[in-house]
Amino acid sequence: MSTPAISVILPVHNGLPYLREAVESILGQSFPDFELLAIDDGSTDGSAVYLEALDDPRLRIFRRNHSGITPGLNFGLAQARADLIARMDADDIARPERLERQWHFMHDHPEVVLLGSRVQEIDGTGRLVGV
Repeated sequence: MSTPAISVILPVHNGLPYLREAVESILGQSFPDFELLAIDDGSTDGSAVYLEALDDPRLRIFRRNHSGITPGLNFGLAQARADLIARMDADDIARPERLERQWHFMHDHPEVVLLGSRVQEIDGTGRLVGV
């Protein structure tokens, strides 16, 4: 298996209400060279069942006993195969060009070690509530 350009780490604990849209927004990226590491932190709401039903070779699923987001993220970092790491939460939605734009920026600016982005906050119905 070749090393991906980006490892996307997605911790989830009982995130089922929004998880589908979060995962689909990553798997639908215009930049295809990534792995998605879904770190299930002891979910009891069907999140793990949803993740296991997905059939995408870029998706790697890890199930752990509930220990919280920080240990889950650290575990994800230890599993990541790429030099570049992207963070994603189970209730986030990534624009289709997110990884492509971020990869190009990092590639064009090797002096940069950390990259953030603009965030639009939406409510449970998808209505914009803040920037």
